[in-house]
Amino acid sequence: MKLLTIDTATEICGVALTEDAQLVVDYRLNQKNVHNEKLVSTIQQLLGDIGWQLRDLEGIVFSKGPGSFTGLRIGISVSKGLSFSLGIPIVGVNTLDALAFGAPNFVGKICAVIKAREKEVYFALYENFLNNFKRCSEYEIIHLEKLPEKLNSKILVVSNPPDLVSYAVNKETVTVPPEYSLLKPLTIAGLGFKKFQANEIENSEAAEPFYLKDFRPKRKIYYAER
Repeated sequence: MKLLTIDTATEICGVALTEDAQLVVDYRLNQKNVHNEKLVSTIQQLLGDIGWQLRDLEGIVFSKGPGSFTGLRIGISVSKGLSFSLGIPIVGVNTLDALAFGAPNFVGKICAVIKAREKEVYFALYENFLNNFKRCSEYEIIHLEKLPEKLNSKILVVSNPPDLVSYAVNKETVTVPPEYSLLKPLTIAGLGFKKFQANEIENSEAAEPFYLKDFRPKRKIYYAER
């Protein structure tokens, strides 16, 4: 199954082309917040690089959040547009799931943390025992000051950005190298392929980002001229 994966949940935009669970090509734009400018052209470039055309795609995987409000809206809009125009299905992958699943092999508890707004973080706990990976908490948004309370046992912490939780670690906490703090398009593609296999298809018209909190646009302050 030839899949296009789109990740726009954080500042770094990622795209991957896979066949079943095997990577064909992927690319991460190491520039912050260029999703709107470069996402579509990057998809076109990668397709051309490997000799695929849009009509060759059989499904689309997108990062559904939580994450950047603007980035998520851009990614899902492109995903839904391609799904509608090509007549192919889409699936969404939770970004906390992808961040935790992409961590290096670790037996025990895993904590995935993604920066939100206003000194808050998106947060979820996972367990990996005997190759059985599962989420063991609700998806939450918490204040940074409360994070140490969640890290009260031996646990692997994966955070985006990598220095987000540096103040909260303790002697029981294991942190990953910085390269594991970036969301990997291939990891999202792999989780998406499993969803296709399980027939967990999104309704292309009704699919929405998973914000986890209400969107509040930044207020602009205008000063009257004297």
